[in-house]
Amino acid sequence: MSLLRVQFDHVKSVLQIRRHFENPWLLILFRLGLIKVPYFLHRINGGGHHYALLARPTTTSKADLFVLREVLVDEAYSGVLPLLKNKNIRLLDVGANLGSFTIWMHRKVGVREAFCFEPEPDSFRLLNFNLAMNDCPTAKTLPSALGGEARTIRILLKKSSPGGTSIYANAQSPEATAVPVLALQGWMAGIQGDFDLLKMDCEGAEWEILQKTDPRQFGRFQTVVAEVHGDPENKRQVSEFKDLIEKVGFRTVRWDNHPQGLYIGARR
Repeated sequence: MSLLRVQFDHVKSVLQIRRHFENPWLLILFRLGLIKVPYFLHRINGGGHHYALLARPTTTSKADLFVLREVLVDEAYSGVLPLLKNKNIRLLDVGANLGSFTIWMHRKVGVREAFCFEPEPDSFRLLNFNLAMNDCPTAKTLPSALGGEARTIRILLKKSSPGGTSIYANAQSPEATAVPVLALQGWMAGIQGDFDLLKMDCEGAEWEILQKTDPRQFGRFQTVVAEVHGDPENKRQVSEFKDLIEKVGFRTVRWDNHPQGLYIGARR
């Protein structure tokens, strides 16, 4: 990334914070590391809606503040809205993190039921707080990861980028926590009915979910949106993701074809 682009992104970030966040100068002081607190309640105005989410201020560019801007201010997932046939949707949120996506969907179209998977303990606590704070009583939270096969892993919060905490990091630190990974197919076997939307932002687990789940299970989802990462196990290129997900029955609507880019698809 060029120096000019970096400077442009910094200016854009400051302008967005001033325009869309309460206490903008306090947030900038957090970002500069001049004030340090473990948590801060971010009050945000984005897309004609008001939000209040507890998050972790840090000095790094890809931390919680970035996620809040991306989802609630930039509305990066707005491309999925025209594909939803119903209001008050049923949603599976894989990699729920702070809850910003489910909360945003609830404001936009209503959520009659959501299942929010988040394995990292600190993020899970924030997820529960934020869902309650933003009046999402129909969202159920699960302190697990979702993958292609069931197992137990050890996970450690990636403090510089909490949303980037991965189930593949094989954390050996004494501070790491053992958490379960549920297989999508096994979990779906215990859940009745279809879903309007599958959202995946799970730091590479989207690959094993697609490769190790019976394709018939994906027929229960009307729409899918995924932030796509490199394949952490088989090292497949991001460019291969589109063909893989189309093989389980989705028609591509948007494909960014780069790491951390979006895939949006609808049932054929």
